[in-house]
Amino acid sequence: MKVSPSSAATADSCRKLRKLHIDAWSRFGSRTIGDDGVLSIATRCAKLQEVVLMGIPATVGSFNVLASNCPALERMAICNTDTVGDSELVFIAAKFTSLKKLCIKNCPISDTGVKSVGEGCPSLVKLKVKRCRGVTKASVCQLKLHRCSVVASIDAGSMIFDLEHDSWGRNVQI
Repeated sequence: MKVSPSSAATADSCRKLRKLHIDAWSRFGSRTIGDDGVLSIATRCAKLQEVVLMGIPATVGSFNVLASNCPALERMAICNTDTVGDSELVFIAAKFTSLKKLCIKNCPISDTGVKSVGEGCPSLVKLKVKRCRGVTKASVCQLKLHRCSVVASIDAGSMIFDLEHDSWGRNVQI
């Protein structure tokens, strides 16, 4: 595994890091960090509570290290990557037990991924899905039936819907 010197140096000097936001695209349009960089940081920064990965080609391998080494991880956002699909969401749902907020934007996920998050992630209180065209309203309704306390916000490209509860606990679309 090739780890960039900059991500290893950052991880070594920031062992108490709690929030990490990585945008893989520099202002010059080239990739600046990859899955190996996430592995390096996750291995060394066990106190992470929030991770935002934008354009990072993350894999089950890097999520496995994050889940194993960062038990306090409560907030995760994954954006603009083709490598995070339903199988990665199934893994996240099974392994990230402290996760309270999950945001997925512009990734190739479907109803299967949303269903797995609803069945896993026992601490989840908020799920936001944006520009994931494989997600339908039906999966969000299923999620709300099984996990009525989860606030779900879905923007699947051409359709936008949020589900909330009325005063009797029924799902209403807003």
